[in-house]
Amino acid sequence: MKYKYWKWIFTGICLLLGVLLLFKVRTILGPFFLAFVLAYLLNPLVDGLERHRISRNKSIAIVFTGIIAVLAIIIFIILPIIYNELSKLAVILPNTIQSVTERIEGFREQFKATGLPSRVALVLDQHLGQGEVIIAERLNLFLANLPNALSTVTLYILSPVITLYLLADWKGLEDSFFRIIPQRWRMEWRRLWQDINHVIRQFVRGDLVIAVIVGVLIGVGVKIVGMEYALLIGLICGIFDLIPYFGPVIGAVPSLLLALTKSPGMALKVALVIFIVQQLEGNIISPKLMGESVGLHPLWVVFALLACGEIAGFWGMLFAVPLAAVIRVIFKHIYFRLVSTKV
Repeated sequence: MKYKYWKWIFTGICLLLGVLLLFKVRTILGPFFLAFVLAYLLNPLVDGLERHRISRNKSIAIVFTGIIAVLAIIIFIILPIIYNELSKLAVILPNTIQSVTERIEGFREQFKATGLPSRVALVLDQHLGQGEVIIAERLNLFLANLPNALSTVTLYILSPVITLYLLADWKGLEDSFFRIIPQRWRMEWRRLWQDINHVIRQFVRGDLVIAVIVGVLIGVGVKIVGMEYALLIGLICGIFDLIPYFGPVIGAVPSLLLALTKSPGMALKVALVIFIVQQLEGNIISPKLMGESVGLHPLWVVFALLACGEIAGFWGMLFAVPLAAVIRVIFKHIYFRLVSTKV
């Protein structure tokens, strides 16, 4: 009895010290977290190559060769294009903001001349002014934080190296984790882990691939209609497409604002391209690629999006669906455990 007592005390102290250590070094945990996510997502590819009688080291080398090729394309082709588009946008932005301000002032004068009650006109005028200030503040905040965000990205260069080590010993890490769990619960934890794996991989195969396709189609579409910031718009729409229901609408707003820097007619063309691609996604792309869904009721998805958005903003909404699916799997296992337990 005393042995168990001291064992739990020792385990609790170790966990507490571990949490404190992680809190102290939290600024450098990002690359390790990203490496774990990459290793988790790439491990099925490595396992698939192993099933074709290719050694694990060679499988990892093949996968990383593909990753290096993709990174080379991103660094030497895509990033310079995005940089040029942001540079052009930064040049025309002051004139655009001035033009929008003039239009807002003209709109104010128009509704003042319509004979609205003075109190109503005052309220509308105040809200228009507040909206203008909010837009300017958010834009300035984004531009001010952009250099810091780019400098932080350099820290994540370590992630591929860490991913390499994790992939090389992935099976050993899994076995070590399950050895920590008591023998009588180990099989149940393995089943839980398999179900969580299935849900997350279903999400990755479905939503992530669909988001890439949607981003590419929108980028190509707006380029065809003559929009200058095609890659930037495609990237924005592709990222926000990961968010169910609200994502396409949220992604369309900055895209249309970018198009408005050219002309209202261009904004209409971009809106038409986004609408057509979203219809293709809903009627053709998603049914073909999603297969079985992650098994979530729409109301649960909406609640998860709103709750995670309230807690963690954009990143919360981005990971709301896989997180909700994992929670559903965990509660399902707990429920069956309680039901199957004899009283």
